[in-house]
Amino acid sequence: MRSILFVASCAVALSLGACSQEHATEVKEGAKAAASDVKEAAREIANDPDVKDAGAAIKESAKEAGAELKEAAGEAGQELKEAGKDLKHDVQEGAAESKKQIKDATK
Repeated sequence: MRSILFVASCAVALSLGACSQEHATEVKEGAKAAASDVKEAAREIANDPDVKDAGAAIKESAKEAGAELKEAAGEAGQELKEAGKDLKHDVQEGAAESKKQIKDATK
């Protein structure tokens, strides 16, 4: 009787092991198929003319925006340079006027 229970237990254990292995194989195959599908979808997207056109448009827009920023920075730099010159001139005039007033006050 004990041997029958032992043999039955071994059979159940073996069948569970086989089910686990079968299930693992199915999961592995399913994962491979899903990865293949994702890879194919990515390839299709990369080769889609609309996606390529959109990429080219984005690249061109970025190039134009960069050129406009560079131009604006150049203009701003020039304006700052001119404002600095004006400020320097005003300070020099103010200093000269102050010097004159001090000289006149001390006579």
